Amino acid sequence: MYTFFHLTKDVQRFKNAGCECGVVGKSHLGQDIPYLFLGQKTGTNVLVVGSTHAREHITSLLVARQVWFYLTQKVNLHGGIYFVPMLNVDGVRLCHEGVDWIKSKEQRDFLIETNGGYDFALWKANANAVDINVNFDAHWGQGASNVTKPAPANYIGTHPMSEAETVAIAQFTQQTNPDCVITYHAKGQEIYWQFFQDEVAKARDYRYAKMIANYTGYKLVGQMPSTGGYKDWCVQKLGIPAVTIEVGDDRYPHPYPYHQIDDIVAKNLLVPQKMTNTIFKEKQK
Repeated sequence: MYTFFHLTKDVQRFKNAGCECGVVGKSHLGQDIPYLFLGQKTGTNVLVVGSTHAREHITSLLVARQVWFYLTQKVNLHGGIYFVPMLNVDGVRLCHEGVDWIKSKEQRDFLIETNGGYDFALWKANANAVDINVNFDAHWGQGASNVTKPAPANYIGTHPMSEAETVAIAQFTQQTNPDCVITYHAKGQEIYWQFFQDEVAKARDYRYAKMIANYTGYKLVGQMPSTGGYKDWCVQKLGIPAVTIEVGDDRYPHPYPYHQIDDIVAKNLLVPQKMTNTIFKEKQK
């Protein structure tokens, strides 16, 4: 299992090896959400995000593996990559540690009641029982699976951008102004890229998504009945290409088994580099 503790250790290891490290913002419970940056801030920049959903913490290990590879290998990179390995730090801690680490008894009781017990292994939401990936201001509340009260998954929140994590990554995205966003989820070996783009943007975004599909072997999926996602917000509000990559074979249950990490890494290791360099080359034309 890749835990919040492992992430904090890795961030220090990356920093010691010369990686730029910082904080995106704070979680609902006030924990730092770390980011890492490699490459040059001139040229093309790409932003990679893992663990928006708590139980999908295997994606944090994937992103950490990507960081270490780019940090230690001579990778040809025309620009730079921002990595946010674990957006939902509170939720991941709930998955691994339950509620014992939370100081407030009221908060602990709320989470246990919402979860229906003490085992949070399948929890997707943040520590406010809001699903971050349906909380963004992009057709908010119009998704087919949306829930309107606190829940382990799919609760949209009281209003769009109600959550600390949602606001933090939205502001960070606006500040860093990436040319593309890649957000990792699990599972299904699918790539989501479409969200009501106009025809020009749709052709561009399909081209990038197809490039990733060709490299990973994952299936491209068009418009879905889900809304309020981070990818959706990037596409609609920022006008940039954004892809949600669902790693891992659907035959395995959640939480996704870590014995599959090498296969996931092999299929995704160079995705950020390929996206950065592809966009850079297109800019030069």
